[in-house]
Amino acid sequence: MKRTTLKDIAKALNTTIATVSRALHDNPEISDEMKNRVREVAKLYDYKPNSTALSLKFQKSYTFGVIFFTLNQYFTTQILSGLLQEATKNGYKLIVAESNYDPKKELELIQEFYELNVDGILILPSRKLNTKRFELENIIRDDVPFVIIDRTIYFEKKKIPFITSDDYVGTREGISHLIKKGYKRFAQIKGLDSSSISNIRYQAFLETLTRHKLEIDHRKIISCQEFTKEEGEELANQLMSLEDKPDVIFCISDMVAVGVLHALRKKGYRVPEDVAVLGFSNSNICEVCTPQLSTIHQPGVEMGKKSIKLILSNIKQKKDISDVKIVMKTKLIEREST
Repeated sequence: MKRTTLKDIAKALNTTIATVSRALHDNPEISDEMKNRVREVAKLYDYKPNSTALSLKFQKSYTFGVIFFTLNQYFTTQILSGLLQEATKNGYKLIVAESNYDPKKELELIQEFYELNVDGILILPSRKLNTKRFELENIIRDDVPFVIIDRTIYFEKKKIPFITSDDYVGTREGISHLIKKGYKRFAQIKGLDSSSISNIRYQAFLETLTRHKLEIDHRKIISCQEFTKEEGEELANQLMSLEDKPDVIFCISDMVAVGVLHALRKKGYRVPEDVAVLGFSNSNICEVCTPQLSTIHQPGVEMGKKSIKLILSNIKQKKDISDVKIVMKTKLIEREST
């Protein structure tokens, strides 16, 4: 079967090859109406751009390198989905790598992506990468856009854009909602102190309780390491062994919260009558567990799309994105567990 070319699309639309090419690459000189017409015909004809020819002509690889600390989480797969959707829409491919929480591996992957001549790098870093921020700052190049997703890493010399969700407001909204429902004895299963995300949620938790003049019992605030269902179950048993038992358990992730629900059910506690449980992320397990899990929704897909749009604004419109800080809204999703 003959491969569809730009010439075929131009002929179908009675326009020039140059116009079709510019439209497919989102050139601002082409009207939105023409861009939409070109995209519709390209889709109808199943047009596949010749990536080798494009690379030679435009001195670009039309690829982005993407690094995840893990892909074994719903939130990270949601971000990946958004990245793929927006990259594909704009004619780019992704090279996806996983560091498995290893900061040394993350640094190595960045170097490898530079050697592959990617047009940009996006990273969802592990919490441990912050301990290597000086090495990271030294290897990040100024000529290839670099975006950090979810976590924040602050450098001494460089300004690097990042996109994250508003974990502080999300936590505050969730805890305030439970306080209004009459709950008083709050526990938190948080992440490690080395995690910026965990610290933001921890501070929001403490400050919300303080604002409402509720007691903060630090025996009811414990850290998890692996974010697994099994760990959630184990830590819930610790919390419920206290003499002054909590009536709310706020969890660092939905998976940990599912483990908490399992432990409470096995011990005969009623949820939410005896203990309310609140997760974080709004993963697909929230609606299939028993009872259904209340959680704080993070806009993972939208964060992925926004990340690609940001990096393309630097590539296509030559915008300076170094100082961009995007914080996306979170939202409380109330279900049976609260």
